[in-house]
Amino acid sequence: MLLIILPAIPLLGALILLSMRGRGVKMLNMPFTAGLLVLLLGGWGLKDVFGGMPLAYKIPVSGPYVPTFHADALSAVFVLLAAFLWCVVSIYSPDYMKEEGRGFSFDICTLLTVSAVLGVFLAGDLFTMLLFFELMTIASFFWVIHRWNEEAIQAGYFYLFFSIMGGLFLALGIVLIGESIGGFVAVGTGPMTPIKPRVFAWGIAALVAGFGIKAGMVPLHLWLPHAHSVSPTPASALLSGLLIKVGAYGLIRTGELAGWGIELGSAATWLGPILTILGTLTMLVGVAAALLQGDAKRLLAYHSVSQMGYIILGLGVGLCMGEAGGLGLMGAIYHIVNHALFKAALFLGVGVIYVRTGETNLYHLGGLWRKFPLTAILMFLAVLGITGAPGLNGYASKTLLHHAVSAAAQTSLSWMIWVERLFMLVGVGTTASFTKLYYLIFLGGPAKVEISGGESRRFQVSMALLAVVMLGIGLKPGFFPQALAVPAAEGLGMKTAAATMVGFSFWNTGDVLGMIITLSLGMVVCWAGLKTGAFHWQPPVWLTLEGLGKAVCHGVVVVAQEGEKLYYSMVALISEIGSTIASGLFSTCHRLDHERGSTGGGVTLSEISANAALLMMTLALLIVFYMYVDFDSLNLRVPLSLQNWIRLSVR
Repeated sequence: MLLIILPAIPLLGALILLSMRGRGVKMLNMPFTAGLLVLLLGGWGLKDVFGGMPLAYKIPVSGPYVPTFHADALSAVFVLLAAFLWCVVSIYSPDYMKEEGRGFSFDICTLLTVSAVLGVFLAGDLFTMLLFFELMTIASFFWVIHRWNEEAIQAGYFYLFFSIMGGLFLALGIVLIGESIGGFVAVGTGPMTPIKPRVFAWGIAALVAGFGIKAGMVPLHLWLPHAHSVSPTPASALLSGLLIKVGAYGLIRTGELAGWGIELGSAATWLGPILTILGTLTMLVGVAAALLQGDAKRLLAYHSVSQMGYIILGLGVGLCMGEAGGLGLMGAIYHIVNHALFKAALFLGVGVIYVRTGETNLYHLGGLWRKFPLTAILMFLAVLGITGAPGLNGYASKTLLHHAVSAAAQTSLSWMIWVERLFMLVGVGTTASFTKLYYLIFLGGPAKVEISGGESRRFQVSMALLAVVMLGIGLKPGFFPQALAVPAAEGLGMKTAAATMVGFSFWNTGDVLGMIITLSLGMVVCWAGLKTGAFHWQPPVWLTLEGLGKAVCHGVVVVAQEGEKLYYSMVALISEIGSTIASGLFSTCHRLDHERGSTGGGVTLSEISANAALLMMTLALLIVFYMYVDFDSLNLRVPLSLQNWIRLSVR
């Protein structure tokens, strides 16, 4: 029952808020209350899954589809992360939404969205996961359009379009994989043994596309910068820290179907290399676009893309390495948690600046450390975290990922050496862009905007909680892998995960020195970019993926419009042909019935004769068609759903 109760708690909270209709809302922070309850109940009820005892529950209903729920160590990590991040953002959001407006509707959307997210993490089969995925899309759509201006509505529909496409890909993948294995696709059952390998491979590809859209994977990331930049800051923190992790979770489960810890011999041998390449491209495109951004939220949005590239890369390397891929898988899970923490802190910090200045343009800000000293300190810690500075959480997960890539490069996968070099290059770019962000906000010249108010207590507490956790993970980097990542990886089938961590040291001289060099080079690149004006260069629209995406969407609209015109033209043509045939038949029958032309109830016998003749001609054509067409050779099948519909219609 716990697996149903956890996603039901925020749903119940939304119903309570709706029933109250604003009464007493000021005294009750329902999102925080519900989030804390989920965190405590989930932490208590899911602790046993880390010992290798997964939970499962099947709703006792009859019918062809029975919703199932499942929780293992991986599910528990994502549920607890979601609950903690939700609590932190819920502390922050009341003061922020006082300035933004419509806080009540925002709370309702937050509760519904998080309920759907928890449902995705606890779904026991892919169809149930798809249902919660679509509910999450609908609820989070209202986050994006919260401000109800033209920019927000455009971004919202862009987000909705890509989310619907993602849902369609997921549905296609579920159907194909179900067809390939001959049944429902359960979660947590390990690798599949398909009876139709080719169909299975296409199903895996569809799942990668569907979850890749939600994860912000290049080139399916086009919705992300727009949605993040127009959403209220608490929503941006949850979009980056939580919702795109749904995509990462789905990719991990997709890898489970192909087989974690299995040497390249599954039905989807291409999955590991493809995810590795896509992850590398996602890192590069994200960091390159971030360097050119002048808006703080868009810069953070593109770094959500880039950091998801790290995660996808880790998953790809883990699949490529088979039994030796534990570092890649655990590094990806580790970075999912770390990215959620420091990216949420960065968005919340930018939100403090926005709510007090009304500005997110970096070149209009500067010198704000005097007005917001605590925010400057806490954001500095978050910047150190995302750049991978030793002693912060980002260093730990990036070290695991770097060792995974390096180990892959030393095997027969020699092309991984280029991935390792690009990995280090992205680290330099990340440092450069966040040095730019921090310098222009807090250390640059005086701000060109008016400042109203100071730091809110709620703002300070929420960011401080994230900073404490980041510091704790950074100072004890080996705790999370041993306590959480190893059980999650072993539950997925990576049986050598624990052995992989034996003797692993995060504090070796090579890793620490390499990261210091990366940070130093990044600061040099930032200085050079600001001095030369390279960060101000904006490529032509047609050179950007966003421009390409808009062009593709415009093309789709044009094709749809032309298709609609063609459809109506064909309908008109067929109607005209039918009318001509009917008119000819009527004239013929009228001549034949002329001598006995009478009426029956206002309908002439000529009309009856013409309709009868048309029916007989149609039946004759169908008889000839069925006589001369060999359906067995065509291998045609009526879908089961259509068969059932026909039977019901006949009844």
